[in-house]
Amino acid sequence: MKNFWGVLAAALLMGTATVRAEDTKGEGAMRIKLAFDDKTVIVKMEDNSASRQLVNMLPAKFEFIDFAGQEKISEFPGPVSLSNAPRGMIARAGKMFIYVPWGNLGFFYKDHGHTPDSNLIELGEVEKGLEALTEQKGGFSAEMTVLNGDERP
Repeated sequence: MKNFWGVLAAALLMGTATVRAEDTKGEGAMRIKLAFDDKTVIVKMEDNSASRQLVNMLPAKFEFIDFAGQEKISEFPGPVSLSNAPRGMIARAGKMFIYVPWGNLGFFYKDHGHTPDSNLIELGEVEKGLEALTEQKGGFSAEMTVLNGDERP
């Protein structure tokens, strides 16, 4: 009987380790594509209520402006409920976010802080193309679409 419990515990631990390893690979994670001026930005989306609402609005066109020399911001094409969205993130380059007081979305292309800011809701993180946002001067129009599972980031 003692051996049975040891084998069961080992099996459960191995199963948990396998799931965690798969999660860190990002398999099955939703990705979106931001396309503008022959440039592409790929974002791995967070799994939260705010990011799911955004994904459900896509495809959509966005008008971005540069803000404070650190971020590109835009308005949502429709209303987004923030009531169940987890607040608090560190404003690092590559993060896609909602700024709660204004209700807009944006991308940090430069680091903007070192401590969590409860006014931010994380939507995702840029996997590819951060340099396109960094190099883009001024405002721009972009098409945001869901990246199909068969498309390569």
